Amino acid sequence: MLFFIRLWKSVTGFNFLAIALASVLVVLVGTIGIHLIERNNFPSLFDGFWWTMTTVTTVGYGDFYPETIPGRLLGIFLFLFGIGVIGVLIGKIVDGASAYKRMQREGKLMIKKKGHYIYIGWSKKVRRSIEEVLASEKDAYIVIVDDTKEHPFDHEQVAFVQGDPSDEATLIHANLLEAARVAVFSDPELESTLLADAKTLLIASAVEGLSKKENTNIHTVVEINNETHIPKFEHISIDDFILSNDSVSLLMAKAVMAPGTSNLFRQLLSKQYGANIYEIQPDPVWRTYQDAQEALTKEGVVLLCINQDMNYLAKRETFLRPEDRLYIIASDEAYEKFSQRIVQ
Repeated sequence: MLFFIRLWKSVTGFNFLAIALASVLVVLVGTIGIHLIERNNFPSLFDGFWWTMTTVTTVGYGDFYPETIPGRLLGIFLFLFGIGVIGVLIGKIVDGASAYKRMQREGKLMIKKKGHYIYIGWSKKVRRSIEEVLASEKDAYIVIVDDTKEHPFDHEQVAFVQGDPSDEATLIHANLLEAARVAVFSDPELESTLLADAKTLLIASAVEGLSKKENTNIHTVVEINNETHIPKFEHISIDDFILSNDSVSLLMAKAVMAPGTSNLFRQLLSKQYGANIYEIQPDPVWRTYQDAQEALTKEGVVLLCINQDMNYLAKRETFLRPEDRLYIIASDEAYEKFSQRIVQ
């Protein structure tokens, strides 16, 4: 008995590959051995394989069984060693799956996805933003990067990387270089807006520094608390700034001066309500701003602005360029009608 206990401890200490090879060897010995020993009872190799598998994984079904002493000795070998080896293999597989889930929960896995969105930081605002993206894009894949200990958002399309977001190794872990966009959120735990924006600047600098180092263009969006801090970001290429506190203040002011406008902004900001804002490229048949506006109006679509110019109506005769971006307001139905012929 002591011998078997020591043998079991030795077997369980083997790595997965060794256990897998041992399992294959046991199955091959059982399959070929019983076929050669008792050809009458096991006329084919598949019969031998069936008997071996039922022997090492269950107590057997009794449809095939050895009748000779050599065959029964082989069966005893499978009872003593085969069941143990296969049991260890199954245990290794279960342990591996558990370890994978644990590493996924703790943010230790390397991200292999491409074209994903990276959200740096965690707060209620981040959760709400993720929910909106998932509601708007069915195939969206989001990676949260934060120093929290466990995955804060349980969803199959949301991954988590744990670590310091200003550390290059953490950003590489999140596959930053193949991400579609990166959003850096302000840290809500820092009461000082100066410190919060300084931390955002540090992280944004790390993102842009890595992208320049690898000669990759990454669209970066950052949330800042104080508009006067925007010039401090000029040495790095930030594509969009979101003013955290000012946005709420301005929306409140609009709602006070023009009651009901808050509902309009809610519809435009969320895909879950009313019409939505879309970005499109100009149709080749549109020559001027006016052509674009008239064509879109016929489709039941409102042209909001061209690039960042909302005063395009005063420039109706201006020629469109292929690289121009048009921002429109449309319902899902209206957008679908012409989206196939307009390259997004």
